[in-house]
Amino acid sequence: MITTKGIITSVLMSTSLILSAVSPDRAIKNSSTIAPNVSETYPDEKPVKDDGKKKAVKKDDTTKVVLDPSLLVLQDDHEHEEDEVDSLLAFPSNDLYSSWDTSTIHPYSFAASFKQDSAVIRLTEPTDCGFVVPCKGNLTSLFGWRKRRPHYGTDIDLETGDTVVAAFDGMVRIAKLNRSYGNVVIIRHANGLETVYAHLSKINVEAGQMVEAGQNIGLGGNTGHSFGSHLHFEMRYLGQAMDTEDFIDYASGTLKKNECMITRSDVENKYDLRALHSRHRKDLSYARSSSGKAKASAKGGKGKVYVVRKGDTLGKIAQRNHTTISAICKKNGIKQTKVLQLGQKLKI
Repeated sequence: MITTKGIITSVLMSTSLILSAVSPDRAIKNSSTIAPNVSETYPDEKPVKDDGKKKAVKKDDTTKVVLDPSLLVLQDDHEHEEDEVDSLLAFPSNDLYSSWDTSTIHPYSFAASFKQDSAVIRLTEPTDCGFVVPCKGNLTSLFGWRKRRPHYGTDIDLETGDTVVAAFDGMVRIAKLNRSYGNVVIIRHANGLETVYAHLSKINVEAGQMVEAGQNIGLGGNTGHSFGSHLHFEMRYLGQAMDTEDFIDYASGTLKKNECMITRSDVENKYDLRALHSRHRKDLSYARSSSGKAKASAKGGKGKVYVVRKGDTLGKIAQRNHTTISAICKKNGIKQTKVLQLGQKLKI
């Protein structure tokens, strides 16, 4: 039989167990308004629940996004400081050059870089500022050999201090003083072309600056290896200079055509001036040699006649006349042991 005392004892024990189970949660709840925030006390401790911040950060992360090159120049220095951009991809025509050299005037090798037989180049696009002739003036010297030296550009007459502008949109790669070019600006364009503006009296741009067609880049002058004020203007593709008159009508100040093709044969037969000059010298030498042989043949097949002098031997005669002893003996029907006589005539 259960007594009243037993019932009271059971109730007390149950109440004690319930309180011991519930009291920790109560203590935490009650202390939340008093104790400091856990994240403030232990900043390295991760929150129990995902509050969405991770997803937001990941979504807004732009460290792998390539920015527009113009933003690198026009934006404030303190903006996008956390954006990590591959600087090489920010330069025009990186897929062709894979380098950006701001110290060497012409660091590129066309023969090593031009892998295909031809390339089509669009000089301007509808989205850019088109083409503007660098300066207006008469042409004073053209592309080709000049005074035993190759001339890789087109010289345009101007007065010192005249404005020189960029021909196409692009980014300045070189803007400095050079021993030969004088004050020179080189601009690389998105289509792979580079334009050169030499002998300036003043440079108004700097390397890495984006420029538009028609923008002032400097003032004309007579610096460097120059005789008289003029602009030396070049167009190059992968380092190979080309005749600007193949692309530009200087009389009207416009492009002859907007799309052109560059081939290996063009370079070999028109633009590689040193190779052409060397080839021309060989051809000229061959022509003279052929002409000499033709004249000898016209005289009845008789060649040069040599008169033996004191001290001559077949060896000396052969060396002096760029032939061989056996050839002389064959032409004259004599043996190599033949003793030569003074005044004797030999066919060479």
